[in-house]
Amino acid sequence: MKTYRIISIALALGLLVSCGDRLNVSNPNYFTVEDINENVLQSGDESKIKLALEGMANTMPENMMVYNTALTKGYGNRWSADATHQLAHDMLIGDIVEGPDANHSGTFKNWYTVASDFPYYRYNTEATSNYANYISASIKIANAVKVMQNISEESIEKASTASSKAMLQDFRARCLVVYALGYLQLMETYTDLTDPNSTTKKGWPIYDTYAYNSPAAPKSVKETWDVIISTLQTAVKYFQESIGYTKGNTEKQLYDIDLGVAQFLLARAALDCQRWDIAATAAKDICDNYTTFISEANWGMSNTKLTSVAGISATHAFQDSFNSEQNAFFNFAVNPEAIFGWNAPELVQANVTRKSAIPFVMQNPLLNVNMQTTWQIDADLYNKIPAADFRKDKIASADVVYPYYTVNTVGSDTTFHVGIVVPKYTNLKYAATESRDANSIHDNSTWEIDFIYYRSSAAYLMLAEAYAQQGQTGNAKTYLDKLLAARTKAGQAAMTSTGTLDEVKLQWRIEFWGEGDWSFINAKRWGDIANYRKGTNHWKTGVTPTLIWEVPEEELIGNPNW
Repeated sequence: MKTYRIISIALALGLLVSCGDRLNVSNPNYFTVEDINENVLQSGDESKIKLALEGMANTMPENMMVYNTALTKGYGNRWSADATHQLAHDMLIGDIVEGPDANHSGTFKNWYTVASDFPYYRYNTEATSNYANYISASIKIANAVKVMQNISEESIEKASTASSKAMLQDFRARCLVVYALGYLQLMETYTDLTDPNSTTKKGWPIYDTYAYNSPAAPKSVKETWDVIISTLQTAVKYFQESIGYTKGNTEKQLYDIDLGVAQFLLARAALDCQRWDIAATAAKDICDNYTTFISEANWGMSNTKLTSVAGISATHAFQDSFNSEQNAFFNFAVNPEAIFGWNAPELVQANVTRKSAIPFVMQNPLLNVNMQTTWQIDADLYNKIPAADFRKDKIASADVVYPYYTVNTVGSDTTFHVGIVVPKYTNLKYAATESRDANSIHDNSTWEIDFIYYRSSAAYLMLAEAYAQQGQTGNAKTYLDKLLAARTKAGQAAMTSTGTLDEVKLQWRIEFWGEGDWSFINAKRWGDIANYRKGTNHWKTGVTPTLIWEVPEEELIGNPNW
């Protein structure tokens, strides 16, 4: 029997529960949706309801950033993480220059160079390109469907108490967010974001039941966006009526799916499908709730500090340090913008896990193993940053020789520091000489950080863009100016803007350089990929062939309706 690949692949991976009952095999341990609703969710016993809901849906946050060896066809490494692939997508665009030259590039060389023999967008099943994005979305959708069909809208309507209703709304909303994110990922990868209202081009088949579904025909692009938007709007409504925002600076508060996450994804999806009013409403709600920005002292490491942390004293000690506790991109405590994130407690090169995969993809230029993959910002973009903007001071203004490890000669107390050049334009956004669990060792033998996946500055930019796209430059200016004022150097007059779309685009590129896959999605949404790779520090030029990827053969084989 042919089955829809998104569901059937997940079944083969053991991600979903046993489906013996689907084959008419007696299974006394199996409970139907009706059993769960009637005997548990509508029982009125709130302790029982809470226990059941937590058992079903507490794993939902793990699906926000998938780490699964299925992405690499069974071999666990850094490419098993969504975050790695998202950064690879950004490498295509050109705001990031990987390595100072072709001989000193690293993990993402094929992506940066857009190698002619590297068909990242093709329908083949190459584990480090197209296939992983499809599988990641499949995992999200399958895992969400499995749970959310057991927490039905009917069960919410029939809840016997207000508090049990709120619990049901909360947990169903978590599933709806993950479900919509899976389809959002598919649409952002495989469709033309400059034409999101097409009723003839194919979007994706929509499934909301965990079963061996008969293959469904893909809905149109517009219809698929309709489903994503309405799903996220329902999640927002449920969260507004239940838990709202769960703000804070602990993992318990940030590694959860709440109203902030739902509004964040609703704003992003609405921008993608050009529903500017919906994007503005969702983003403004976040801005109204997140009014504090990362401080200048904690927004990465300053360029002026680079020389001192590279200095060696007469006793062979490092002259200065910059602990990751001070960097807002590594520490919840100094990042008031964090909406969703988690703690990544270890860097284990031989045994990469979901959490430890994250520091790898950040490529901290002061803690890299071989110091080859220094990441520079496009020089043209660097030159567009005004002197009053403190983000410019977080980028190397000149080459600096950095001693990245020491060697003690046997039988001698002589210490050798092996130097490597940190080139001009290297972005120090993710720089730190030490982990917060280390003591002035300046190496990467241990690494404990917080990883901020979604942050509120994106909402300010989404809101400004939504206004600018509608020609409301005054409103766009209001929110863009809030961000610019927060990024102005101490002692300087606050930076301002005119609120034009071009200014919003520029601030997107500066603020979210190397972060998530914003560069890829934005360039695709704006349709202006030819405007990138203008800096003189690029050692590989040229325009990325396409940002619209082909539907993978895994899907085409399983669904003849394509």
